[in-house]
Amino acid sequence: MWCNSNQRQQRSKAQWLPGMKASILSPQPSFDPWWWEAAPPAAATASDVPSAADVAIVGAGYTGLSAALTLARAGRGVVVFDAGDPGQGASSRNGGMLGSGHRVSFATMSARYGRATAVGILKEGLASLAYTADLIRRENIDCHFSQTGRFRAEFHAKHYDNLGREVDFLRKEFGVEVDMVPKAEQHREVATDIYHGGCVYHQHGALHPALFHKGLLDRVVAAGATVIGRTPVTAIERIKGSFSVITDRTPLTAGNVIAATNGYTGAVTPQLRRRVVPVPSFIIATEPLSAETINELIPNGRTIVETRRLHCYYRISPDGSRMLFGARASLLPMDTRKSAKRLHDIMAKLFPRLADAKITHSWTGFVAFSRDQLAHIGVTDGIHFAMGYCGSGVAMAPYLGYKVAQKILGSPEGNTAFDDTNFAAIPLYSGRPWFLSFLDPYYRIADLFD
Repeated sequence: MWCNSNQRQQRSKAQWLPGMKASILSPQPSFDPWWWEAAPPAAATASDVPSAADVAIVGAGYTGLSAALTLARAGRGVVVFDAGDPGQGASSRNGGMLGSGHRVSFATMSARYGRATAVGILKEGLASLAYTADLIRRENIDCHFSQTGRFRAEFHAKHYDNLGREVDFLRKEFGVEVDMVPKAEQHREVATDIYHGGCVYHQHGALHPALFHKGLLDRVVAAGATVIGRTPVTAIERIKGSFSVITDRTPLTAGNVIAATNGYTGAVTPQLRRRVVPVPSFIIATEPLSAETINELIPNGRTIVETRRLHCYYRISPDGSRMLFGARASLLPMDTRKSAKRLHDIMAKLFPRLADAKITHSWTGFVAFSRDQLAHIGVTDGIHFAMGYCGSGVAMAPYLGYKVAQKILGSPEGNTAFDDTNFAAIPLYSGRPWFLSFLDPYYRIADLFD
């Protein structure tokens, strides 16, 4: 669960940091996601825990709901647990950007796993985008989905040629619709001079993440699955070929269990907790901007991501009214009032025109990074899992949720290229990411001198 009632009360009592300029935040700022204005997390879900199910799923985000939908429609009895309100985690807190790539270069993947597996992993990324786009259309989910295209902005001039070689490879080997944009022409994509060109992935898209989650949740319930919120799973015990799923209410016996917790993976699955590191990501929403300003900032309405380790990502809101600006303000949790100022400063350096724009919303959520910075799917201690999306889960999470369900159904459709990768534990790590306090300043210095 992202925040409890005491945290909410503390947040509402103190909305200003000492020394923060009053002009940065709007008169009544919200520290909940802007997405929740249209689709707050579902507070009303099933209240009774059945005694048994074919499959129990821990986590009611994109992964868990996609798996539940597939299994329920295949005739399986499914119960989905969530520690908070379903959708309260990263599924309704992200930037709403659908892509097909991975954070790891093809050369690195090839060196680590061999060329055949590397090719397979790239194809999984492309398949995840196609799957999730088709899911939205097939299920008629109204979530403002549009294949806007994505501009990947190169932060360092000396890396532009490397990006060009990657683009040529993707175009020739996989038929990816991607084009280079030199620095002299980048203003047609984004109104800043800070970048050194980039590329456009034409098939990438954008959606309203909370509405997407709501659509999935509605269809899961309609398919006959039981979704139970505000019910943390405290233990999963093996008993005679099945599992006992323990909460503060009636234990549930299940033939299979899926861990779909990603950045919120906790002590209930310690073997998985050692393999994913929760990293906060932060987003702000500006006040409504003029149509002229919007059209000047991002002329083609694309989503924007950049290559520096600080990793800014931003877009125009689905209603076309404001900038939604995200970045890793810190690798450690931070008060969202403080992160609001930090993100506002970064945004204003990119777009001086927004220096006086007020912030109406500031929020955060956890993504999960794996040791090799790839997503993973499989079985450990008898528990199925899919997680480790490394900040690219909007397309990959529903896709791997579907895949893990197919594995439980015994279908070869559940096979993936990730099956041939090693989901390694992180040395000297058991759930408390002590090393992030060292990596945070290192990454910021590296961005300056890369």
